[in-house]
Amino acid sequence: MSHRSWRARLILTSLAALTLLGAVATAGSVFVLFQLGRIERHSLADVLTSAPQQPVTAADVVISLPDPSSDIPDPASDEVPDNGVAGSTSGDGADPANDADFSAGSAGDADQSAGEPVLPSAPAGENYLLVGTDSTLGLAPDDPLRNGHSDFSRLADVIMVIRLRDDGTLAMMSIPRDLAAEIAGTSDISGTGVVAKINSAYNRDRTAAGRAARLIDTIEENLGITLQHFVEVDFQAFLDLVDAVGGVEMTFDRPLRDQPKENADDPSESRSGFLTEAGTHLLDGRQALAYVRSRHLEEQASNGSWNRHGVWNDLDRNDRQREFMRVAAQQVAPGLLANPINLLSVLDIAADHLSTSDTLSIVNDGRRLAAKFSDIEFENDIEDYELRVQDVHEPVRWSLELTADRDNQRVLDVFRGIGWDDVVESRVKVLVTGAERRRIAAELSELGFDAHATGAMPTGVDQPPNGTVVYLAAEGRLAAGLLASHLVPVPEFSGHDDLDAITVILHTGERPPRVDAGYRRVDVPSADHLAP
Repeated sequence: MSHRSWRARLILTSLAALTLLGAVATAGSVFVLFQLGRIERHSLADVLTSAPQQPVTAADVVISLPDPSSDIPDPASDEVPDNGVAGSTSGDGADPANDADFSAGSAGDADQSAGEPVLPSAPAGENYLLVGTDSTLGLAPDDPLRNGHSDFSRLADVIMVIRLRDDGTLAMMSIPRDLAAEIAGTSDISGTGVVAKINSAYNRDRTAAGRAARLIDTIEENLGITLQHFVEVDFQAFLDLVDAVGGVEMTFDRPLRDQPKENADDPSESRSGFLTEAGTHLLDGRQALAYVRSRHLEEQASNGSWNRHGVWNDLDRNDRQREFMRVAAQQVAPGLLANPINLLSVLDIAADHLSTSDTLSIVNDGRRLAAKFSDIEFENDIEDYELRVQDVHEPVRWSLELTADRDNQRVLDVFRGIGWDDVVESRVKVLVTGAERRRIAAELSELGFDAHATGAMPTGVDQPPNGTVVYLAAEGRLAAGLLASHLVPVPEFSGHDDLDAITVILHTGERPPRVDAGYRRVDVPSADHLAP
């Protein structure tokens, strides 16, 4: 699902720095306020999407188990009773299906009434699009890092979405720059959108706001997530930031170089200018930038020959960038936060190389975020997600596409405000039997369920029930309850040994229920009260 990485450390460092900057700005430092005022802000409020309401999940509609003697463990005991009911596991290890207060918006069973409507709640977080661009503005004309780039090139080299939640936790996701996507606002000869690598969306417009707007629209349309804020940092900032903190130490097992230029007289004249001996070296900004941007890295064997290092693709380069940033964050964070001079140098660099959407106030939002995330715990409060991709050559050569698996949708759901373990319609399989099963299955599919009309009678059921019944496994209370919350009237419930936690059977009687897009609270029996 997720793992911790260098990105988590970078975000922690940024939030801590933001706290200090907010304090300095509060003190009324003319220099700080002047520098913050220099940060470019793009008019993107009309492009970015307002944070949507928090989606309703099964835990919001299923009334929690009412019998504390059987469902709530003795606080003095480490033993958790086995009541035969299991649900999705929340981030702190709790089981919401067994938690007496898991229904969102309730204060316990006294406030829960079957049939009570449940509405989506206010937004519980916002998504920030962070873009690192490969502009070479500021580099010397003869700098090897200019190879393959121009001052007018603004390809998005790093694309990341960060979700900041109101509870003080964060989720992060990298979007591969070579991901094939339909570019927003384009049209080919057939009238459909142009399919290209997603980072090219950032290189089709002359203005900074136009570039950002097209990339924002492309991400929202292709990934089905919304974005509330935008931040860009350019090529030169990386170089300056490394120099501002005195460089970064890296250790290399063997001599490394970027592949020499074609027809180069000097074999050390590499494409990016990167060349190092084995051992530990302090890399300055230019060396560090050359290292992380090298596309054809070679290592020297013991016999003096130079051979390919890694697999020479963007995923390999991304791994190298992540490793460098992990090492850099570990070395830089303590000194940066302890040294006001270094911090002011970073502020100066930010003023020159950072830009944001006009939805962000650097001072006010900085203070707000710093206050919210000042107590963040690295191990528990930060989630790092990756999309699964595969190499493709059609319709775009040497590109990537998302693999067709549920994990990718689960990752994207996190940035839609849905928890990794939440039970929502798209994660519940419904097998519909009985009268008008095809119509019922189609209507449930429109609500997002994985619904299928399967037959006149449920498998494993000998006698046809009189009315509408939802069959569920002992651990399927949440899935069954979410389904029942959309049915009018609420069906009966029955146990079924051949189902799992997210698969239920809906058998409709002679008078099928009405499928309603709204939600209402339902009382689903516990496992020991389900008749097989």
